[in-house]
Amino acid sequence: MRMKVALVFLPFLLFSSVSMNQMDSDRKISAVHPEENVHTALAKMAAALAALKSKVSVLEQETEEQGTKLKRMRTWRKEKDEISTLTKKTEGQEWKRVQVDTQEKNLISLAENLKQHLQVSGNKVAFSASLLAQGSGITGPVLRDTTLVFKRVVTNIGDAYNPHTGVFTAPLRGAYHFQWYIGVNNDENTITSLVKNDQQVFTARNNLDSYEYLILGFGSASNGVSLLLEAGDVVFVRLWSGHVIYDDENHICTFSGHLLFPM
Repeated sequence: MRMKVALVFLPFLLFSSVSMNQMDSDRKISAVHPEENVHTALAKMAAALAALKSKVSVLEQETEEQGTKLKRMRTWRKEKDEISTLTKKTEGQEWKRVQVDTQEKNLISLAENLKQHLQVSGNKVAFSASLLAQGSGITGPVLRDTTLVFKRVVTNIGDAYNPHTGVFTAPLRGAYHFQWYIGVNNDENTITSLVKNDQQVFTARNNLDSYEYLILGFGSASNGVSLLLEAGDVVFVRLWSGHVIYDDENHICTFSGHLLFPM
């Protein structure tokens, strides 16, 4: 009987022993695996963090490159604006230079023409002109001092007198002689002056008590002067402000001059 009981419980004891050993083994495995899982997770996190740092580094580098490009673009735009401004200034200066060159060429051409005229005429300069080209009439009264333009040119050797402006320009240094005659009627008073550059030299004025006025009702005046002129000096006759001058078909108002001798 005891033998049977022992045989019955022996397998049970063996099974229980095996089960207990398995449980101990499972506990040991279970105790080891959590540490391995933590290390694995940490390793993955470290790898992910390293990858993230690498991406951040790349992004920082790209951002820095973009910033450098932006600075270059701003610098380029600034330089472009400066170049544009300098270009406009240069174009303006070039235009002014062209104008100056043109004026210089015109002056050189004028000087050459005068030189040729002088060579042809043998340094001979003379002119004579009357106030009106035709007809008769009163000029004035003028509101301010006015240059008289003697339009009817009789003689202009050397072309030193300009019938469009009334101005004589000395073509060379020398002694010149000038004369001018003025007329006025209807009891008018008149005063004129000969001007060298901006300097008033001599004056001619009529006299209301003169024989001409008292008997003929007409007045006149004249004057003359010899001047030392430099090349380029100008001479003209000026009518004073508030006065008149009269001329008719007889050409009584005249302006004349000639070179006495070069110096």
